[in-house]
Amino acid sequence: METKINITAICGWALPEEWFRQLVKSYFPKAEVRAHYPQDPENKMEALEVFDAKPDWVMGYSLGSLWLLAHKNNIPPQTRIVLMAPILAFPVEKNLGGKTPLGKLRYQKKMLSSTEDYLSSLKGFFDLSGIRLPEDGLQQPYSREVLIRGLDFLETVSVAPQTAEDCIAITGMRDPLLDGNQLKKLIPHLTLVDECDHSPHKLLSHLAQHNDGSGNLSAQPSRSPFPQRVL
Repeated sequence: METKINITAICGWALPEEWFRQLVKSYFPKAEVRAHYPQDPENKMEALEVFDAKPDWVMGYSLGSLWLLAHKNNIPPQTRIVLMAPILAFPVEKNLGGKTPLGKLRYQKKMLSSTEDYLSSLKGFFDLSGIRLPEDGLQQPYSREVLIRGLDFLETVSVAPQTAEDCIAITGMRDPLLDGNQLKKLIPHLTLVDECDHSPHKLLSHLAQHNDGSGNLSAQPSRSPFPQRVL
């Protein structure tokens, strides 16, 4: 009897867990998939609870990739790490592959804090990223406070490029939020996907074409702890 692999998928900013779980499952139908959205990204205990399930793969997308790298030393050593649209640092000012100016990120936080109906802010971000959610997926999946904590995390947290050395990493060449060429210099084994924006669909499609969900990912070197924060 075939043993299914277990995938824990870490959502990008504001993405509903069930939407992302179903999306990953659609590309890896042989896998058991669960999804998690970091409610308090800096919280080590939250990360430990997620990793306590000892998944075969952890798959972090966008904010989820930065979250995985920030908590990497707590990931079980046998778990394979997949980074989609990997973020080492989100603001362009940190010169680690992000394209978004700090001022724009802070304006987004201000809009979330001051606007009674913040769905338009979410829709604008998803449109920029190339993500198309069904209408019911835009019904404020998380509280204002949780979303702002995510933006705080993107604003302040950076990781050293070598933290991604033993991870599978993939991003799009047409990503409006990440500079693929700069990231390639920082993560030499990064796979760049042509005609791909920031949305996870084509990234998952590329991964699925090379891995059938039975655990046959390309071999990874054994992991060693890296300094995780860039000062």
